[in-house]
Amino acid sequence: MTWGAALLVATAAPAHAAPSAARPDGAEPLYRPAAPASAQNAAFSPDGATVVFTLFPRGYNAGPAALELLGSGPGGTPRQLLQEGDQSAVNLPGSSWNAAAGLITFSFDVTDLDEIWTIRPDGGGRRQVTTHTGPRGFTEPSFSPDGQWIVFQENLDQSGPGALGSVWKVRRDGTGLTRLVDGPGTGTDNRQPNWSPRGDRIVFQSRGATGDYKLRTIGPDGGPPRAVTSGAGEDTDASWSPDGTRIVFSSDRGGLAHAQLFVVPADGGPAVQVTRAPTWYSGAPSWSPDGRWIAFESREGDGETPTSLWRIAAPA
Repeated sequence: MTWGAALLVATAAPAHAAPSAARPDGAEPLYRPAAPASAQNAAFSPDGATVVFTLFPRGYNAGPAALELLGSGPGGTPRQLLQEGDQSAVNLPGSSWNAAAGLITFSFDVTDLDEIWTIRPDGGGRRQVTTHTGPRGFTEPSFSPDGQWIVFQENLDQSGPGALGSVWKVRRDGTGLTRLVDGPGTGTDNRQPNWSPRGDRIVFQSRGATGDYKLRTIGPDGGPPRAVTSGAGEDTDASWSPDGTRIVFSSDRGGLAHAQLFVVPADGGPAVQVTRAPTWYSGAPSWSPDGRWIAFESREGDGETPTSLWRIAAPA
């Protein structure tokens, strides 16, 4: 089945504005909503023709939030997939849209607690996967390649030095809930897990009580984490190349004033800088299924101002 433009839900498009001025690194604009709305977390469809993303109408990471679908080339107009009152539906960049299951996974707080959900790209078949109690939120889900499992993060605190996030997996039918990385038990904060296309590793960002986020991988059943990145700087927002050999991520390494995109071998090694726009923040990247493009969110200047969606050619 082809998950292309024919599956976009025919609802009113959100307000949008003309693309921003050209960047020095040659990245192409995909979509910029009218202020104060912020477009974030682009993730490709299995055929690469469409991206799903999160639209925050009130500003960067400012709820509520809706899921939107957009053609993966420049100049498209988004169509709304899911919006419900003041609730927030949020996807993760990377492997949140799965071919085998024919579903998109996302977090949704329609029950006033963030849970993991799935939905078809035509807007039907919305289903709650997890059900839990307590203050913790279940967010940032991504699919295993076979569509049978979803990996996600559990937030003890949303942010700050007290944050202790864990990594869990659950079957698509809601059974088999299993903790893979114990944040409170290890004194670490672990976030944004993304399942590799080969199915053999899960990448996530992790930090201790002090220090910066670094990229780690674990097996699908857990086990000791393997280091992917090291050194000074925050390494975040990791997702995989379509062949599973490389990882794209956002980082301010090297003393950058604003985070840029980098690519690193999946087993670690030298990182190659991809975006080069010194006055722009670039983050939340996803690799296209054909390996040609990396879609990401970006904004010019300081602060958590709204972001727009862009794409840049992937490194050879």
